[in-house]
Amino acid sequence: MSGAALIGVDWGSSSLRVFRIGVDGSILETRRSADGVFTGGGPFEDRLRAVLGDWHEAPILLCGMVGSDRGWRLAPYVAAPAGVRDIARAMIRAPFDRPAWIVPGVSFSDGETREVMRGEETLIAGYLARSTIGRATLCLPGTHSKWADVVAGRIVGFRTYMTGELRAALLERGALASGIEQRPSPEEFARGARAAVSGVTHALFQARARRLLGTLAPEHTAAFVDGTLIGEEVARETASDVVLVARGAMAESYAAALHGRAVTQVDPEPLAAIGLLELARQAGILPAV
Repeated sequence: MSGAALIGVDWGSSSLRVFRIGVDGSILETRRSADGVFTGGGPFEDRLRAVLGDWHEAPILLCGMVGSDRGWRLAPYVAAPAGVRDIARAMIRAPFDRPAWIVPGVSFSDGETREVMRGEETLIAGYLARSTIGRATLCLPGTHSKWADVVAGRIVGFRTYMTGELRAALLERGALASGIEQRPSPEEFARGARAAVSGVTHALFQARARRLLGTLAPEHTAAFVDGTLIGEEVARETASDVVLVARGAMAESYAAALHGRAVTQVDPEPLAAIGLLELARQAGILPAV
């Protein structure tokens, strides 16, 4: 087993991923657990020690909800505009028996609007470490989808949409829950996106009405709801060039909603490793290259 430069820990609300990171940012090995910040139990140091097992060769960087007010130790937000170095300098030590640091989140204020992210900043750091583009808008789909503007290597602003959380709530209980296995349907996704123009709450009821009237198959309910929620989200964002940080079915859905725009798709899986490695270097935990 070749040595790692860094151990990365992506500790979210409902899951935990640890990975050994090579000096070039490559992921050498990954371990996963359902022991999320909100779903697991017991002292955080014991939970981390259990999943790390025999991985002892490198310092540890943790990102995600582990640094939240419900996590291991609160890592206060860094206010945008913020670059990778700003985030790196605000990392805090974790109370662990090995060298370990927690990455802070990023906050943004714009008039009456308040925004926060925790975990996505590491993905953005990974993108910035490998990109030569001076200005970009990144779409990071998820439970709380983020649209982040980066300029000259800094996060200058971002917006959040509760698309994933709303989707789960709508399809798991209430009038739109079908109780049957859902199947993809590009046609119903497109109809949902068109319906969103009339207002998202009105459009969502269309899924209920169409199903009752026989014009929407019950197994395509999720496709229509996805089109409505993602279509409404995408319609509010005006960037003509979008960096889509997603993979699989999520990437396909957002790419369909972004039809007609210039879209560059980036796999999020390696970005966290690259971002954590860059943060460690900027913080002086690892030597710069």
